[in-house]
Amino acid sequence: MDMVPANDSARLYALLLRLRPLQQGTLMPFNGELVHGAFLRWLRATAPEVANWLHEGQKRRLFTCSSLHFSHPMRPHLRAEREHIHLPLDPQKTYTVRLTLLLGELFPLFHEALTQFHAARLGAGAPPFLQLGKQLFLLEEVHLSNDDHIGWTGFTSLHALVEQARQVQFGALGTLTLDFASLTTFNRGHRKIGYGSHQVMLPLPQFVFQNLARRWEDIAPPELTNVIQQERLEQYLQEDGVIIVDYDLKAHHVHFTTHQQRGFVGSCTYQLRGPDEQTSPQAPLTLRQQVYLLAQLAFYSGVGYKTAMGLGQTRLIKG
Repeated sequence: MDMVPANDSARLYALLLRLRPLQQGTLMPFNGELVHGAFLRWLRATAPEVANWLHEGQKRRLFTCSSLHFSHPMRPHLRAEREHIHLPLDPQKTYTVRLTLLLGELFPLFHEALTQFHAARLGAGAPPFLQLGKQLFLLEEVHLSNDDHIGWTGFTSLHALVEQARQVQFGALGTLTLDFASLTTFNRGHRKIGYGSHQVMLPLPQFVFQNLARRWEDIAPPELTNVIQQERLEQYLQEDGVIIVDYDLKAHHVHFTTHQQRGFVGSCTYQLRGPDEQTSPQAPLTLRQQVYLLAQLAFYSGVGYKTAMGLGQTRLIKG
């Protein structure tokens, strides 16, 4: 992993950790909550200050973890996940976990923790990096690149995302497409009110982009907070400024250790309607550019419910 400058707290990182199991065995096909717990345990042992920072910042969603990938990254075994069929682990193969960091200060701390872990490994054999269930894994490589052919790693800053959005010009029928690569859902309602809480099974624009707008508010520095105009964006979504014009979606469910989680996977294309309004120093992006900005953010923040436990891994694939 090349060291990337992190002098800006508004920087974002998406890394792939390549892991090798110590022995043959099996593991449940969806294991995002196991990865989440194992990663935090490793941090507490190796870099307790980072673990405390992440734990204290959970409400701000400062990181995401994927499930362990058994095949090409971000293409889950849907049948195995739905039927909860445990999958084999081969110590001759490597597996990947995707990790994103949503606060620039976290990256050098994580880098330092990896350096300390590597030094300890050289000095005292090869301690396992993660334990998922009963299975132990060694860390073989950390991959971070903006030109990764797989398309799931990268680094940028919120300022750079804003500038990219500012350069985007939409035609009358401007569209963008999001790929929901792991199960995605939105938890709605309240278990004690009405008919109770439920999972939203479709990536409706008001849920997707309002969720991302809250993520922006969570992590943006003061000078960028108002780039996303929350009230205007909410009205734009309520008035059907963003509509679904195409999709390739599939209802899906995965098994956590204590319950079954429903949601969807696949791709969805949104049309961004209406003429572009004039921008100003107080409103540097049009509404359509704001939606595009949030679609870019999804690559790092994820979308929807339990993104720190493997759900909602999302990327902009056309726009």
